[in-house]
Amino acid sequence: MPLRPGYHEGLTFAQLLVVPILILYCVVLILVLTGFIQILKYFNRDSQRELEDAINNSALEGVTILRPIKGIDPQMEWCLESSFKQDYLKSKIEIVFCVQSSTDPGIPIIRKLISKYPETDAKLLVDKDQDHLDNFGPNPKVNNLHKGYKAAKYDIIWVLDSNVYTYPQTLKRSVYTLQNNLNNGSGIPTLLGSKKKVKLVTHVPIVISTSKHMTNWGSKLDEMFMSTSHGKFYVALNRVQPAPCVNGKSNLYRRSDLDSAVSRITNTHVEEGDGFKHFAKYIGEDNMIAIALWDGVDGCAGMSRDIVLQPIGGQNSVRDYIARRVRWLRVRKYMVLAATLIEPATESLVSGVLGNTPFCGDGLSFIWLCGHSLTIYSFEHSIGSPMEFSMGRDDSIFFGISPFGH
Repeated sequence: MPLRPGYHEGLTFAQLLVVPILILYCVVLILVLTGFIQILKYFNRDSQRELEDAINNSALEGVTILRPIKGIDPQMEWCLESSFKQDYLKSKIEIVFCVQSSTDPGIPIIRKLISKYPETDAKLLVDKDQDHLDNFGPNPKVNNLHKGYKAAKYDIIWVLDSNVYTYPQTLKRSVYTLQNNLNNGSGIPTLLGSKKKVKLVTHVPIVISTSKHMTNWGSKLDEMFMSTSHGKFYVALNRVQPAPCVNGKSNLYRRSDLDSAVSRITNTHVEEGDGFKHFAKYIGEDNMIAIALWDGVDGCAGMSRDIVLQPIGGQNSVRDYIARRVRWLRVRKYMVLAATLIEPATESLVSGVLGNTPFCGDGLSFIWLCGHSLTIYSFEHSIGSPMEFSMGRDDSIFFGISPFGH
């Protein structure tokens, strides 16, 4: 039926925006529900054990764990020791601690752990030339890790930050996920097509404050953000996978795949073990590695139903928290501009305002906004229950919290 004359002229610019705003709101809501369902379904002890029951330990490949060290982090010894406690064949695991300066204060902790676990193949690598430390670009983590990446005994590399704790079964579930092309124990989404294979296994990072006496509230904001907004969207995006979405705290992939991806992207021959230093020119090397595997070897990320924990002290101020969020937004806009522009719409209050748009001026407006906020809060709060059982009982008591906002 033809529209009556003058119909378009009667629409305001705000009215024309209603449809795209509602579409954006629906997309955000679908992601929230996806993350919520995935966490409830998979991130709990029963689901983790179900995945473990399918694992044949003798079929798991060898792994080199790379841990970059610079200075002392909160609970660092506890975090580093978690690598030695992995439930994995000792003959198939290598731990490499990478340090640039020979006077780094973290070295005594590393040597203590190596002495404590002599049955584990663990070593400390320090830059040979102390007058000219390895420098391939502005990224200090890549500069530090390159020597370990190149010297790794095994093809599968697990890059794990020094301030991250992992549970004993994390490695076996991750290698099984990588070897069997899985994402939370199931196949990759059909949205990606049949050619995409899991080339990187990522773990959901959770920040936890170790101090019960907060001097500033920035630490609590970090804890809240990573356990709520970031957590559910990280799980959702790594399930739906419209594009790579990877945090660099804990990732596992094959060195041969990354070297091959860099070779194809740069159209140059890459020697074995030299692919990693290509990412020294990026501050956010984690997501750029995921993009390289996505573009270079038709790879995608998979999850293994695991979280990793980053302990933090209670000294961070609210200003520190805001400054860090702003700094990373500035970095991310050069890597994933579209996602950075859309990201504000994922915040609960902003998305509530977007969903409220059709009711502006009506009595339903306030009711809708309150209903949206209460629903999102209920999601955030209830997610904590299954995640609490994903954590070890002793660890929950030690930190006095449960992840994902419960």
